[in-house]
Amino acid sequence: MKKLLFAGLLAAVLAGVLGLAGLYWSRDPMSNSASAAGAGGPRGEPAPEFPEGTQWVQSEPLKLGGLRGQVVIVHFWTFGCVNCIRNYPVYRDWQEKYAGKGVTLIGVHTPEFAAEADADRVRAKARDNGLTFPIAIDNGRRIWTNWDNHYWPAIYLIDKKGQVRYRWEGELHLDTVEGRQFASRIDELLAEKP
Repeated sequence: MKKLLFAGLLAAVLAGVLGLAGLYWSRDPMSNSASAAGAGGPRGEPAPEFPEGTQWVQSEPLKLGGLRGQVVIVHFWTFGCVNCIRNYPVYRDWQEKYAGKGVTLIGVHTPEFAAEADADRVRAKARDNGLTFPIAIDNGRRIWTNWDNHYWPAIYLIDKKGQVRYRWEGELHLDTVEGRQFASRIDELLAEKP
């Protein structure tokens, strides 16, 4: 009887785990549904502006409104996040590939822990890892909240009109079909007329 009860319990737990895994793996990382983390809601809505008084490193203060006519990549990260660190090669590649080609890469550093909130440490970590793009310091999570962001890392692609068109949540692996497809969206947005 105990063996039968244990086997039934084990089967129920396994079914639950497999069901949750299926939900996770079937999600669309480029989804813009209202239930998923999204910048400004569904695809095509304006990207939320950076709040007044935002501290910047590696740049003078930027406004998305001033970047109309360019493709903008906004990514949320924190230097203590291993998943964010694994995206550094992608960001370095984009810095080089799109330099002078109408693409602006912006990091939004939203710390998870108090030790990550020091702007000088953010600047040093960026320098040490070859990350030269402008970085907004989001210690108060104002940008995170305005974008309704929920994950580190998260990448948002904004078209030349300032509309959020695509997003990626988590590590971006360019050796996968999905990762290459997401990255190719940058070139698609560049090809569009303003």
